[in-house]
Amino acid sequence: MKTAIIGATGTIGKLVTKQLLDRGHPVTAIARNPDTLDDHPLLTRKAADIFKFDQLGPALSGHDSLVVAFAPQDNAYIGYMQLVEAAWRIKRAFKQVIPDAYFLNVGGASSLWTPRGFQMFEDPGWPQWFFNAAPAAHWRRLYTLSGGLPAFKEMAEQREQILADPSKDPYSDFTGETIHAWYRQIDKIFGKGMGGRAQLEYFECDLSFRWSFVSPPWLLGMPEVTGKYRTTIDTLPVENGQPAGISVDDLALAIADTAEKQGFVHQHWSAARVLPEGVTG
Repeated sequence: MKTAIIGATGTIGKLVTKQLLDRGHPVTAIARNPDTLDDHPLLTRKAADIFKFDQLGPALSGHDSLVVAFAPQDNAYIGYMQLVEAAWRIKRAFKQVIPDAYFLNVGGASSLWTPRGFQMFEDPGWPQWFFNAAPAAHWRRLYTLSGGLPAFKEMAEQREQILADPSKDPYSDFTGETIHAWYRQIDKIFGKGMGGRAQLEYFECDLSFRWSFVSPPWLLGMPEVTGKYRTTIDTLPVENGQPAGISVDDLALAIADTAEKQGFVHQHWSAARVLPEGVTG
């Protein structure tokens, strides 16, 4: 199976690339700067701008499958536009050049349906139900990645205090103006999430090619790497009634397994960590 991977230098794409190479599959890494990837005898690098058809089409030619793990850096409106435009351009080039191949697109959690029957941003529990599920370590990781956003530090500290008090609901709401001021800015910074949700529409309305659309669970980036995962179709994975998570490595494993089998055709799916004994979904 000869696979092209768009976004092969990104967090998820790099791990999926390694998974497939280690299994003996030739991989073409398509990126603006694919030279950052380690050498491998089965790896081909192709520098291409995915927003330019004259570069994208030739880069896709000759492949049996395509994995798209493109994720713009911007989280606001620019990120929304880039995700939506990228999905449209990649899908169009794919259908023109390799229409019989398999297409696996990595989207976002925002397109998944919650147990209440809403997509993420429309769920009555947004954002508290989602944010309250994250452990302190998650917020500390985001604090570092964000360059020191005060709200994330305060969330980590509050969650630790909540969990240390057995009389409190472990999923209690955060308090304080710093956090609530950040909540009021959410619509301005979740453009990438909205773009991932819009991407799904490009696929669900078109059964003329073999696509699969994976959305990570809400808590992507959990520290424990297990080498296992469970999947859901259309729905947000939950754990004890709360949004579930998975490590990036285990999500990459799920994506590589699915790409190798060319599975979940015409399905929107997610993957989360396997439920511990005694824990319900």
